[in-house]
Amino acid sequence: MLISVIISAYNRREFLKNAIRSVYNQLLDKGLYEVVVVKSFEDKDIDDYIAKLGYKNIVYDTPNYGERVSAGIEESKGEILAFLEDDDEFKPNKLSKMYNVFSTQKEVSYFHDTRDYIYYDKIVDLNTKDPNISWIIRYLEEITPHEDVLIDPFDKRVGNFLIKYYGTLATVSLMAVRRSCLENKLTLLKQIKQALEDFVPAFAAECGKLFHTADRLTRYRIHNMNNSIALNEKDILRKLFFLRRSTNDLKIIIDNISPKNRVRSVVKMRLLEAKLTLHNSPEEIKEKLGYKQNVLSAIKDLSELYLIKHDLHEFLNLFPHIIYNGIPSKRMKILIKRIVKGVR
Repeated sequence: MLISVIISAYNRREFLKNAIRSVYNQLLDKGLYEVVVVKSFEDKDIDDYIAKLGYKNIVYDTPNYGERVSAGIEESKGEILAFLEDDDEFKPNKLSKMYNVFSTQKEVSYFHDTRDYIYYDKIVDLNTKDPNISWIIRYLEEITPHEDVLIDPFDKRVGNFLIKYYGTLATVSLMAVRRSCLENKLTLLKQIKQALEDFVPAFAAECGKLFHTADRLTRYRIHNMNNSIALNEKDILRKLFFLRRSTNDLKIIIDNISPKNRVRSVVKMRLLEAKLTLHNSPEEIKEKLGYKQNVLSAIKDLSELYLIKHDLHEFLNLFPHIIYNGIPSKRMKILIKRIVKGVR
């Protein structure tokens, strides 16, 4: 069995050599895995390093994540596809653990591990008090199960588990999948602009069981160029742009997997949350993003989200915001603010 590690980078160079080096330093026999690097740029230092290690180097300049990864899959030969983003790193025993799971548990189609954290190139203590990052780590730890779990995605009893611990379906660098689950989906994958972390587990679930390990086998980097994290106000627009690009991706995934696939509910939850976040964004940002949604549509989305999550507190908290942000008149919004504050 051969593992193909596909490393993807788009317009970001500073962490890439660390990612590549982490794969080279694996304890698994080097004859049991190959590496394909797909990046949007040429860089002599990085290109020379890739050549020195004997890895495949593909330059593919597209912002669409699915196209880049598809190019890597097409150039790979492995029965197992493991993914690594340029800003993350594998710990030395990751591929060994992955190889053991896939070779001994034939029903497993998807492998997912638990993360350590890097901040400013240093390993972060899970109990850090740093206010810049402690909330991120706490959130990610809460949505991740801290025990090994084997999930049958067509067992209706796992639905609530996946909603609670949707971290098992998050972060591309923690994921690996059997090639057979994706190989005939590449035409669809090439349409995915952003939401690879939803695409991979959704289609892996169509052809087998999902395995999550509590072993921390990947170092996840926290930094201000991460699309899914907003460390300050400047990062918020980038994150909203990320959500805007993801909405159509999520619809594509939902339309192409079985209604009985329990991962579908998680993908639907992410779509609804993305749409509601965009709806509640300031008007000037929505204009930049080209996003429009009327208030009735947003209320419908919130109702569907409640049926998935059963979170009444969230529903009651979001409802007035949806109504307020659905009011087209700026003068009316100012009046409502004054009334709420008790100003006449």
